[in-house]
Amino acid sequence: MSETVEQAPSFWSYLKKRYQARRTIHRRVPWKGFAFSAINAVAIAFFVFDRPLGIAARELAQPLVTIAGDITDIGRLAWISAALCTVFATGYLVRRRLWKVRTRFRVVYFAQMTTYVGLSVLFTAIVANVLKYAIGRARPLIYDQEGIFSFAPFNMDFLHQSFPSGHSSNIGALFVALALLFPRFRLGFIGIGLWLGATRIIVGVHYPSDVAAGLALGAWMAFATSILFARFGLVFSIGRDGGWPTPRLSRLL
Repeated sequence: MSETVEQAPSFWSYLKKRYQARRTIHRRVPWKGFAFSAINAVAIAFFVFDRPLGIAARELAQPLVTIAGDITDIGRLAWISAALCTVFATGYLVRRRLWKVRTRFRVVYFAQMTTYVGLSVLFTAIVANVLKYAIGRARPLIYDQEGIFSFAPFNMDFLHQSFPSGHSSNIGALFVALALLFPRFRLGFIGIGLWLGATRIIVGVHYPSDVAAGLALGAWMAFATSILFARFGLVFSIGRDGGWPTPRLSRLL
């Protein structure tokens, strides 16, 4: 027990030193432009697309609804967490069997990447669920009874937890985090994220504005977390010009 207490300060001191060493290149998170764009996108979806698309989703071909139902749970926090824990545990076990310092370092860096993705999704899930509970928007499942403007704040009923979409929030965080880690495949990850978010509309449990808000929230949390990691010199780096967080993939390859 005493050994654990003695080791803890050194760890935090290590992080503090890494943070202090990069203070001169810390950049402010450009949240105003992102917030303005996201709010407008959600508002347009809410007033223009929610009603027609919410109704049209009921008339979609059954095979499409079935396929969407089969893949939509990729956005569940439990599935994402299980996958990331498996990757992290595998990396840890492999690292213990390695004897080459360079190879061990690569595995540690890979574990840091996994931690970054996991924290991005976890932070997003917490915020999304608090908002769902506080806002209490009615789902499309009860559109005939309550329409798109029905809100019941702080209601624990599943039917009043539509905004933002939790699955879409997790998907946005996951695939934007991957897009930031692997810029070469950025468009592919973003495209997959958009289609997975759309499955929530296809299966009839969310309106377009719910999905837009969820994807935007997840994307923002993944970006903000990358800035946080960069300030400690973990996974990402920021150049002297204060540019965007850049993945330090050369350490892994």
